[in-house]
Amino acid sequence: MVQEKNPSRMVFQQKGFFDLSIRDRVLALQNQVVSDQDFLGFDAYALRPNITLLNAQPNFTKWEIEIGSHLCNKSGNLHGGAAATLLDNLTSTALLTIAKPGFLDGGHVSRTITMSYLRPVPMGSKVTIDCEVQAAGKNTANILGKIYLDGKLCVTCVHDKAVFPMTAPSKL
Repeated sequence: MVQEKNPSRMVFQQKGFFDLSIRDRVLALQNQVVSDQDFLGFDAYALRPNITLLNAQPNFTKWEIEIGSHLCNKSGNLHGGAAATLLDNLTSTALLTIAKPGFLDGGHVSRTITMSYLRPVPMGSKVTIDCEVQAAGKNTANILGKIYLDGKLCVTCVHDKAVFPMTAPSKL
């Protein structure tokens, strides 16, 4: 894959992206978000330390992350907003597993994210996060995200996305 220096182009819009394996596609996006030390967005801050891709297959990604203090509220548990940030970003990776030229290749943005907090996730916990595409079409996608601690379901997310087609490069 050609590494471009244009920060406005997402990795899935770069030449050669669809030649990568599913796992390498997901890792390329993760790397783009977390490796740019000049990018100080809170999503990169949330994802930088202690996150590992465990599995990537069509319609599904599985992650592991240690819940650091930067993700916790004053009570020492995973903050609801931090959980939403993690699931917003990680559920989006599941779409890369089914993307191909002409389908899910131009980008997508969140329409709605519905969160349910079922039990607390204490600071220092190592959790797994499952992300599964429920439906994906030309204009919308729906992904389910779940955070587990010791096999117990702690947080769920239903993430609806608006999908955009790849725009042709400018000829100027």
